[in-house]
Amino acid sequence: MGVRVLYADGAAALYCSVTEIAFGPLFLDDKGHDGIERAEAFLGWLGARDARLFSEPQLIDLVQQWRAQEDEQWKRLEEVNDLT
Repeated sequence: MGVRVLYADGAAALYCSVTEIAFGPLFLDDKGHDGIERAEAFLGWLGARDARLFSEPQLIDLVQQWRAQEDEQWKRLEEVNDLT
């Protein structure tokens, strides 16, 4: 149970598997990554914080913060993958 990702037609959305309700902004295919990868990267960036606990304005602000550093996050992940 927890936050899951729905994907269709180039867009991903977060949803709560307990209440079966989608929430937050869409994650579109972009920057060479599909919406699922981008949504999962956002959740990874949140760390232990539960996305369901934020209000919609708070979540929108967090997604904007994440997008501002997204390119750097992908670079770090590529570097880690190159080491393995």
